[in-house]
Amino acid sequence: MTFLSRFFFFTALSYSQISLASTQLVDNACSNALGEQHVLQSAHFVSQADLKADPSVRFLGFDIIDKQGEPHLRARFAASQLGFAYFDVYTEHSYLHCGFFAPERQQGNRQAWAADLPVREALARLQDSNMLGIWISSEREVDGKSQNFSTELSYSRTALLKLLQHHDATRLPYALRMQHPSDLNQASADNDIVYCLNSRFGECDYSHPGYHEPVHLILPIKGEIVLDGYISRLLFKEDVEQGELSVAATDFGVWNWNNPVYELGALRGNAKAFLTPFFTLSYQSVPGSEQIQTKIAWDIPSQYGAFLNRNTYARDYETYWLMSFAFEHNPLGSPEQAKQLGFTEEAYQRHAQASFIALTGLDEAKQGAFKLAPLKVTFP
Repeated sequence: MTFLSRFFFFTALSYSQISLASTQLVDNACSNALGEQHVLQSAHFVSQADLKADPSVRFLGFDIIDKQGEPHLRARFAASQLGFAYFDVYTEHSYLHCGFFAPERQQGNRQAWAADLPVREALARLQDSNMLGIWISSEREVDGKSQNFSTELSYSRTALLKLLQHHDATRLPYALRMQHPSDLNQASADNDIVYCLNSRFGECDYSHPGYHEPVHLILPIKGEIVLDGYISRLLFKEDVEQGELSVAATDFGVWNWNNPVYELGALRGNAKAFLTPFFTLSYQSVPGSEQIQTKIAWDIPSQYGAFLNRNTYARDYETYWLMSFAFEHNPLGSPEQAKQLGFTEEAYQRHAQASFIALTGLDEAKQGAFKLAPLKVTFP
């Protein structure tokens, strides 16, 4: 690389630091008494039934963070142009995370926040429940007018319990394996994923194909994740909308600092038809147990990994990398296991549940259990 090229490359990285987003840690109002009933839902926005879900609010997922030698469960959220939000993560009998967030200052159009709870407390609260819900009441301006929203989601309790019981620091939770996007430049091995828009220098892990290609972000997307339980099918945008399900649909997204989320499938006419061929489900037994695990694998070549919007082609030191996996699962196990237990097919179907998990690459998450990094999108 020439001296001039190096100058432009590092100048671009320095300038892009301006857009580096930060996650604001807020007090978890549910982090003290185990049995204490909190009052956020009842005290604010009593009539939630008439409010729509906020498309600008995202639950970014759970992670395990070490704080002064003690592992904590971190719940992360983000929103665009937010005024304020109340949030709850709850089970049938107790609350894990709850609190209030108001942005200290606006940085672009995106704000992110998180709340922590000691893992030992989270485990105690999660053991006696079969469900895990997320509720976010938000307010933001739409076309110059203030509007209220209410977002409710059903998260996978099984997956969260598995994360809380994860103790092997040398392996990633859920046996997550990310091939693309990832840090391909092993010379640095700094867990930075650098995407170069107009170059193919050695510092780049990925580069835009070239000037003859459309002006939007283009990436290969490949990986796999192993979850406990029998997952019968993945749920995509059309499944969620038609079934009026409270889950974030299976998709991959990018979210740069000054724009909304752009998701790979949702940018097509039919997300389900587009994404389904790239996914496979396979099953395996846990050694020494009758428990079934499901492997979700995906392989999207770069020619199909185009985020079809010009706004994705933008320099940003922390473009969030979003992964959501929504699925239908059954606590009875596979159909064969349920039949052996005496359940009819009709009874088996009645036990089917819909939930999802979310995984997000952002800068502060590199120190968490998943080690997921954001995309550093830069010139030259």
